[in-house]
Parts: sequence; structure tokens; C-alpha cells
Amino acid sequence: MGRSMEIEEINEPTRNWTVDEFADFLHYRLQHGDRESIRSWWRSTSLLRKLEAAGLAESDGGEVALTPVGAELKRALYLLEESDGLAGARLNLRIHRLEDRHAAPLGAGTLMLLVAGRSGRARVDAARMLLEDVDGGRAYADRLAKCWDPKVRILAAPYADPHLFLGETDPDIIRAVIKSGHADDVCRERWTASAWPFEIRLAAGALVTDEGEADRMLATMTGHERIRFLVEYPRLAVGQRAVDACRADDDHASLLETDMTRVPDEYLREALESDRHWGIKLRVDDYRKALRETLRLERLFTGPDSQVLAEVREQVEAEIAEEEE
Repeated sequence: MGRSMEIEEINEPTRNWTVDEFADFLHYRLQHGDRESIRSWWRSTSLLRKLEAAGLAESDGGEVALTPVGAELKRALYLLEESDGLAGARLNLRIHRLEDRHAAPLGAGTLMLLVAGRSGRARVDAARMLLEDVDGGRAYADRLAKCWDPKVRILAAPYADPHLFLGETDPDIIRAVIKSGHADDVCRERWTASAWPFEIRLAAGALVTDEGEADRMLATMTGHERIRFLVEYPRLAVGQRAVDACRADDDHASLLETDMTRVPDEYLREALESDRHWGIKLRVDDYRKALRETLRLERLFTGPDSQVLAEVREQVEAEIAEEEE
């Protein structure tokens, strides 16, 4: 039995191979022996030139044949694809193996080595394969949650222990944890604390249901941050809270005025009489038009005490409440 090729001996002649060329060499060309008609290579001419230049194949005009070194390389690549040594292979071979839908899933050990590697693309592909294919995948989520690459952590976020992300600094990952439904009161208290950057607190706002807590958070924010927070969570942009935010950043108040609700008359009159606050003015104008149409249509009913009218109103109010959840 011949010796095993060292990884350097495999990597050197394949240093400039593309992902598709690895696929051709291993799975499409020369599948029935070390020789075949050159007519089969019409779409693989670049690979053929590289094989010939490296002394791995020869062509006589009618056939392409692997040299003994080429045949040895092919056998070594097959073995490498299924071993932990894949982590040290050329990047394009790693990517080919990870994205080869016809191959058996790689083992968890190999995949974890690829996650720890230098290639971001291979890291993400390996992490996704761990989560989807290996033993149900979820057992590896906690380990992936500790990866330095945020693209890997965000894949693990829906499945890992949420407390592993208490020190997380990427707001997109915080959002992924929250969206998974696994974040608890410990997470909420940590991520909404004033010591955290605003973007983290903004993401954590999805966990805030207590109005007192919302007010405490807003009190620690700049004027523009208050506007952004309430625009992100319009269910909290209610009454005096929304008005105070608008007054704290008058230049950006229009961003919030299109969504705020239960606005006090004092602010509405001020907005309608000013040469600004177009968000409020447009909404009042829309209401006036809708009210005119509603009053006309309400002539269908016997009057404001109509039971049918009350039932219709109740249905519409329920629909609006459901849309705003």
C-alpha cells in the first residue's frame, strides 16, 4: 500500500483551482478509470491545462489520461474530503465539500475545525451544516454561540442558551435571540441597562412591555435616540411620552408624528398652528376626509345607538388591535 500524501503535496498542485474545478476533477471527469475521451473535456479546458502544466495529466489529441502522480492526487483528495485534514486543505476544496449536495454530511469534528478556520465563507457553511445536519444540530449551538465571528453567532442565536449572549455587542444577534422567543427577564434586564450602547438597548426594546420601564429607558437617552426608539416601537409612542420625545428633538419629530397615538390636544393645536409638524397635519387631514366619508356611510344605520353599528365598530377595532400587535 502506497504512502499517504502530505497536505502540502496536495495543496501545492491545486493552489489555483476553482471550486468548480475541484468538483469536475473529483466527481465529473475520469469517473470510469484514469483515461477518457477528450471530447468530455470541452467544458473543462482550464482544468485540463492546469493538470497538464503540473504533470498530473497528459492528452494525445484523442484522450486525456492521468499520470501516476495525478491518479495518486485524486485518491488523496477523496480521502482528504472525508477526514479532519480537510480543515487544512485549499479554501476552494473546503467550499466545494461543504456545498456538495451529493456528498454525505461531514462529521462534527471536521465541521468544528472548519468553523475555527480562517475562511469566513467556510466558517458559515460549516456552522450551518452543524446546526442542520449533525445529530439534529442543536447540541452544537452553545459552542457556536461562543465563536468570535458574528455571522456564526447569529446562526446559533435561535437555538443556543440565551444567557450565552448576555455580553453580546452585536444588536443583530440580540434581535435574533429575541425573535427566537428564548430571551427571558435576565436578558431583558441586562440589555436594557443604561450602561449598554444605544443600539443594544434599541434591539432589546422588543422585550419591554412595562411602560414604567420604557420611561426609565427613555430618560437615559438623547433626544434623537428617544425618537428612534419610539419609531421602532410605536406601541410605546403614546400620549405625553411621545410628545416629550418630539420636544426633545424637534428637528426629527416628524419621524415620530406619523405613528404616535393618544396625542394631547395642546400638542395637536400647537402643531396645527405652526409652519412645521407636517406629520400631524397630514394625519389630521386624513382623519377629516375619513370622517366625512364615515358620517355619510353611517346614515345607513338608525343612529349612534344601532346595535349593528356597534358590532361593526367592535370588529374593526379588533382588526386594528391585531394588526398593531
